[in-house]
Amino acid sequence: MRVLYVVGSCLTKNTSANMSHNAYVQGLLENGCEVDILMAEDSWGQQDSRLPIWREARYYCYPSSAPQDKFRIWARKLIPFQSSESSVNVDTLDNSTQNTSQENTPNNRSVKNRFRSELKRLYYNFFPGDSLYPLNWYWLQKASQFQSASEYDLVVSNSSPAASHKLVQLLLQAERLSCKRWIQIWEDPWYADLYASRNEAVFQEEHALLSAATEVYYVSPLTLEYQKKLFPDCGEKMKHIPLPYLDFSEEERTAQMSFGYFGDYYSHTRNLLPFYQALRESGCVGRIYGDSDLKLESSDEITISGRVTLDVLAEVQSKTGVLVHLCNLRGGQIPGKIYHYSATNKPILFILDGTADEKQKLRAYFGQFNRFYFVENRKDQIYKAILDLSQNPEIYIGSKVEDFSPKSVVATLL
Repeated sequence: MRVLYVVGSCLTKNTSANMSHNAYVQGLLENGCEVDILMAEDSWGQQDSRLPIWREARYYCYPSSAPQDKFRIWARKLIPFQSSESSVNVDTLDNSTQNTSQENTPNNRSVKNRFRSELKRLYYNFFPGDSLYPLNWYWLQKASQFQSASEYDLVVSNSSPAASHKLVQLLLQAERLSCKRWIQIWEDPWYADLYASRNEAVFQEEHALLSAATEVYYVSPLTLEYQKKLFPDCGEKMKHIPLPYLDFSEEERTAQMSFGYFGDYYSHTRNLLPFYQALRESGCVGRIYGDSDLKLESSDEITISGRVTLDVLAEVQSKTGVLVHLCNLRGGQIPGKIYHYSATNKPILFILDGTADEKQKLRAYFGQFNRFYFVENRKDQIYKAILDLSQNPEIYIGSKVEDFSPKSVVATLL
């Protein structure tokens, strides 16, 4: 089977999404497909040598950063946005006292943010962009030059970004691409994304993309349910499929009894504080790696770090006894880490969050694999789980969830 895999990011950049993107490519190759990859030449994230370059596949890479985009990125780094949300200090967690250091006072934040907003306004006056695809318009323009002389059996477009799907639509409309079947994989919805503000133009564009596909897949059963209600006329073509893991478990080794949360934890999407507080009270060793607006502090037992590359993370994870997964506050989207953790044999602490209905459905779906230790996102429950896992780790050691392997997931698509 001849397959074109389309993604608007660079597959060698260190992001959680690119781990699953590469896993889809792996699954296509393992199922005997002849694979072409159409992707961005560059994208957000650090270059990471740990991510594979598939020798069996053919790559078609198109530039994604216009000169003015490079200037914008430089300016954003020079004058970062100063959040007005409270930062969290370990000594004031319970009463949420604000950090009042001189450089982070409300007045200073306000001046910096007004200056940044003015620069942003001037930038878009000089360089009016695409309101729907502001970060991908240049890639869409360049990658629209792609042309295939022969028909593909299958085209798979994978978001994020949503521009992955838009490019296929443009190529089909221009008759630069022909295929028997077009599958869209949405790792997150667009209009209803937890990280985005709702916009009617986005709703209409998402609907147009969904309408053009042969089949549409979501990686969360809850997202599938919500999207069917949001776009009922496309519901018949919508399905659920788990996210495939990229398997690095061959490098695992005996780990000390410790607890590791590896992923971003911005306070408007996930509430990590109950886990952090329970870990502190337990006295157990813990590691928290990821970007956040919260200012958690390291201690003798707990290491706090920002985002790191996959090779560094692999070393840290290999020393970690229990992997911690935290659900989002709402919306039904599932952090991809849970699928990648399922490629290990380590105990996995699954912290449920969201509405009562969402928690019940997530537990029902993931519970069928008999692989996870479930708790509610409450300090007392997490504290009890930490003690239980510390005293009886061998009980919760498991095996890889084969249903989430690249070969198994892609076989379902094919």
